[in-house]
Amino acid sequence: MTVLLSLVFYRKIKNLQENVLPWFTAGLFHGIIGFMKELLKNLIRAKSTLDIGEVKCARVLADFFTTAGLKPKVEVWDRTRANITAGLKSTGRKPSLLFVSHLDVVPADWARAFEPSERNGKIFGRGACDMKAGIASAAIAMTEIFKSKIKLQGDVIFAATAGEETDSAGVKKFVKSVKNISQPAGIIIPEPTDFDLVTAHRGLLWLEITTKGKSAHSSMPQLGINAIDSMRMFLNEIADFKIPGTNKLLGKASLSVNKIIGGSGANIVPDFCSVCIDIRTIPGQNSAKIIASIKKILNRLSKQNPHFQAELKCLRDSGSLQTNEKSGFVKQLKQLLKIKHPKAVPFTTDAPYLTALKSPIVIFGPGKPQICHKPDEYIDIKDLKKAVDLYKKIILRFLT
Repeated sequence: MTVLLSLVFYRKIKNLQENVLPWFTAGLFHGIIGFMKELLKNLIRAKSTLDIGEVKCARVLADFFTTAGLKPKVEVWDRTRANITAGLKSTGRKPSLLFVSHLDVVPADWARAFEPSERNGKIFGRGACDMKAGIASAAIAMTEIFKSKIKLQGDVIFAATAGEETDSAGVKKFVKSVKNISQPAGIIIPEPTDFDLVTAHRGLLWLEITTKGKSAHSSMPQLGINAIDSMRMFLNEIADFKIPGTNKLLGKASLSVNKIIGGSGANIVPDFCSVCIDIRTIPGQNSAKIIASIKKILNRLSKQNPHFQAELKCLRDSGSLQTNEKSGFVKQLKQLLKIKHPKAVPFTTDAPYLTALKSPIVIFGPGKPQICHKPDEYIDIKDLKKAVDLYKKIILRFLT
């Protein structure tokens, strides 16, 4: 029994040393700035690319919230994938406010990308801008309000989910878990917008086209069917393909061929060739109709050339977003943030999945969008502090 009690005591002390004391020490010596920087750096260190998963990153946040006195919940699946949720409870007299972010980051090809560095008033590292700065700011804003003992009239719900950069698996699980809550007053996605208020963005449609051929020795190409030649026929056609429709805020849809793979050797007629196409849609466009139009091109080519064989596969389909700028939520945010006109952005977020909650959605956060996915990604430290202050103001405006 003595050994068991000693072991339990040891584990509690170890947990205190590893999780609680670092946060306490950072806050003691550096105040809120220290907390912000420490949390962001730990989130960056918790490399959360698809091959690693989001579990470690979720646990960094769980330790932070637990130390602050909150009770986060981490949901893990497939061993490496994870969501984390946390909340501030209230009297329930007003609708809740949601902050929904993503834990994952894209891969990095520069040295020490996941070893955060600080210089010239900036923190560098993969995910610093997209979107761990937004995560840290929202989390700290929540804990600051919690510590202030202010009585809220509506709940704050925080979620950081898996896979926004790849499969949106996390946000899909999150929406299912909260579908029975009362309609929120609004949803804020703290993606980097450089503090512009964003109410519209394009959707995303990823397609893979694969042409098939017949391999042969390259000295006798007439004995084979060259799949790359077949792909060239398709690419010539798709270069002139136009997706009908336009949007006042977002303009027209875009199409870009971003990846091509074909053949197995320099001396072998290729029996396959594959391309990945990135299409960014606008509100009102139907992905099924776009896919059907591209299939018509493939069918026409197969009739023109008996050797042409191709398959189409949809890799990902995420809708566009257009929140009503005249909604009460957007109007109040514009007034509070002193922003005259919300903006639209060309990139895509998890927002379309959140429309199932039937609440206004905006994207608003620290960081310059043009820095995302680039080498030496960074966030200005002053923007971290600004984001915390603004998120606190938003929470208090809607929930007190």
